[in-house]
Amino acid sequence: MDDKWDLIIIGAGTAGIPAAIFGSQRSNRILVIDSAPEIGGTLHLSSGQMSAAGTKLQKSKGIEDSPALHLEDIMRISKNTANADLASLAVENAAETLDWLESLGFNPLPDHPVKGQAHEPYSVNRYIWGAELGKSILQAIRVPFENACENGNITLRMNSRVNQISQNIDGSSYNLEVTNSDDSKNEFFSKNVLISAGGYVSNGDMYKKLSGHPAYGDHSYPYCVGDGLNLGLDLGGVSWGHENYLTSFGVIMEDYNIPSKVRFRPIHWPERRQPWEIYVNSIGKRFIREDEPSVDVREHTIQNQPDLRHWIVFDSEILEKAQSLFGDNKGSSNTLSDMQKDNMDSNGIKKAAENSEPMFYVGNNIKSLAEKAGIDSDNLIKTIEQYNIGQKQNLDEFGREHMPLPINKPPFYAIRSQAMSVSSTVGLKVDRSLQLLRQDNSPIDGIYAAGESIGQGALMGSSFCGGMLVTPALTFGRLLGQKLLPLD
Repeated sequence: MDDKWDLIIIGAGTAGIPAAIFGSQRSNRILVIDSAPEIGGTLHLSSGQMSAAGTKLQKSKGIEDSPALHLEDIMRISKNTANADLASLAVENAAETLDWLESLGFNPLPDHPVKGQAHEPYSVNRYIWGAELGKSILQAIRVPFENACENGNITLRMNSRVNQISQNIDGSSYNLEVTNSDDSKNEFFSKNVLISAGGYVSNGDMYKKLSGHPAYGDHSYPYCVGDGLNLGLDLGGVSWGHENYLTSFGVIMEDYNIPSKVRFRPIHWPERRQPWEIYVNSIGKRFIREDEPSVDVREHTIQNQPDLRHWIVFDSEILEKAQSLFGDNKGSSNTLSDMQKDNMDSNGIKKAAENSEPMFYVGNNIKSLAEKAGIDSDNLIKTIEQYNIGQKQNLDEFGREHMPLPINKPPFYAIRSQAMSVSSTVGLKVDRSLQLLRQDNSPIDGIYAAGESIGQGALMGSSFCGGMLVTPALTFGRLLGQKLLPLD
């Protein structure tokens, strides 16, 4: 049958492409289906951050590392909330994945690997990305993928969406019902199906249902609408990772819409810029020492604030004397690093507030500022009074150490910052073979999942572990392509 395949891959992205490449070395009956018009998935937007232990790159620079140490770091950073079985599978095979990428022409930045940037650091330099972020990876893997397509070993169907997967009556294979962009329909059959269709971050209703929060940021791949998760659940699979939801500490949105594009990413990393301002929530109270050294602590603390939101508050003297909140973030290792449209100095902040641009506020007194910004004014007045007392005595109630100036010279300013996430925490539950699991933890034969379809929370737990979304996706795709099909 022309519509019967050895392996059908749903999603031509970070996991699906390597699965197809390596699968095509074992069979010429590999079908890849994607609802988007082009291959690559989230690699078009991702930072492409990766981490692996024991790579050729590390060895060339005299860096000693091991998968065991990598796993130890992941469990330490995640506070043992990451799935140890899946994390170990990822790190034990990650070095081969990165070595493969470099053999295809992928080039890490010259000073890489590093211990960390933007996320909690590793104990060893094992963290890398390319000059063009996720696109650097896509450029490398595109060539062997397209070559296999040209040779007829991979059949690619773009602009096609899988509506349903059902098992044949005799249990011999799965039937995939597909709708194409012209509304025509097809059916395809295979004993083996890999779900690598990405997450659900562009499906606002699903995002809010699974995370408990709105999808504040509009920086997600538009085809990540939860198809993979829905297909797996319909087959009897179960989801996991709900308890691991986490966001970045905060960004400055373009407008008040939900979702909204990101305009700026303030420098809230003390190692890059010591804070002069204070952070308050909507009830006008501080909730953290602003120079808290742990990014993981900052990210978990913001989860407890109303609407995952805070305001950066300061006065005219701080505006004049402090380094800008919006310096050069280019090269940052987080998924928002390429989103900042421009930098803004003190004059720019002043003008933005005076012109009432979204998220920027100014007032001649604290009460006026609070009312404009939507903050409880009585509490904000008390909070600033208390901070100024601590600043004068060099004894802050939150243990803050860097307090160069009080906040007492009008006009006063506030900038609203919004915590957000651009990845899917919840995904399909799988075992170490990457097979889907039912509620009773029995595997669903022939159905596999990889990439964001298994959820960020599985590999990282309730913390951000650098490189543990992209690297496992590439690695699991590679492993499935290598091992799922027998050699001819």
